Amino acid sequence: MTRGTTAALLAAGTLLLGACGGPDEDKAATAIAGSISQAQKSGGPTQLAVTAEEADCIGKGWVDRIGTDKLQKYGVLTEDLRAEKLLTEVDTLSRPDAKSATTVLFDCADVPAIMKKVVARSGRVPKKMQTCINSALTEKNLRPYLEKNFEGKAEEAQKRLAAPMTKCALGNKG
Repeated sequence: MTRGTTAALLAAGTLLLGACGGPDEDKAATAIAGSISQAQKSGGPTQLAVTAEEADCIGKGWVDRIGTDKLQKYGVLTEDLRAEKLLTEVDTLSRPDAKSATTVLFDCADVPAIMKKVVARSGRVPKKMQTCINSALTEKNLRPYLEKNFEGKAEEAQKRLAAPMTKCALGNKG
C-alpha cells in the first residue's frame, strides 16, 4: 500500500464515531467531517469515497475518543475549532490515540471493503491475484497496519500488511 492509500483510508476513518457532546465538540466534529468531505471533492490526500454520514461519524468519533485539546495539539484543529489539516496528515500520534483513531474508522466504515476498492482501482494488482489480495485485506490485518501508520511507523505498518500479501505473490508458498 502506498502512503497515499494509507492517507485515504485514515481520512475516511476520521469521519466515523458518534456521541453527545457540547457545542464546542459539535463544532469540532463538524469541522473535521467537512475537511474530510472537502479533501475528497478536491482530490486531496484521500482516495476513498466515504459518505457524508460516515464522515460525520468519523469527525464525531475522533473528537469523542481523542478530544479537542489533543486534536489541537496535533494541529488538526485550530484554537477556534476550525479544521487545519486531516488527522492522516499528522506525522505521529501517541499509541493510544492511534488505536482510537483506528477504532473510529472501523466503527464508522467498512474499512476492508474500502481498501479492496482502493487496491482494485490502483491497477497494480494482476486480476489473477485480486481474490488472494482481497482475502488478506481483513480487519485482523488492516487494524495493526493503520495503527502503526497513525503512530508514524509506516515501515513497520508496511511489513505487517506485506506478509499476508506476499503469500499471494508467491502462490501461497511464502
